[in-house]
Amino acid sequence: MATLPLIRLKDALALLDGPAPVAVQWVKLDRRRKTGGDFGRLKAARIGSGKRQAAGVLRAPRAGEETDADRAAVTADGLVPVPTGEKSDEPTPKNPAHWVNATRNLVDTQTGALVKIHIYLLTHVAGRKVLV
Repeated sequence: MATLPLIRLKDALALLDGPAPVAVQWVKLDRRRKTGGDFGRLKAARIGSGKRQAAGVLRAPRAGEETDADRAAVTADGLVPVPTGEKSDEPTPKNPAHWVNATRNLVDTQTGALVKIHIYLLTHVAGRKVLV
């Protein structure tokens, strides 16, 4: 029986963070629901945060679309106004604290689906067994 080539976790994460999608396999575990033991698999994935990044498409603003530069309202004297501290209507995204929780978001580049995994539960990346 041939042994699989090995890869260190640090190198596996570097592969996942690269521009090319790679195959990934991990063990599923949910302590709150007391489930797990199954394997999760993605044929082509990379670390990301959503569909736009998964597609890898950058585009110019459309006609009439507001850009970040437009949103930074500048007063007549050239100064940017200071926020008043009032609550805005837009919800602020919650910080996932990936480094504290040892998690990453993987984007399935075929479907754009987002999957959160625990990095210490990775078993295979790019066909190589992960050493933790």
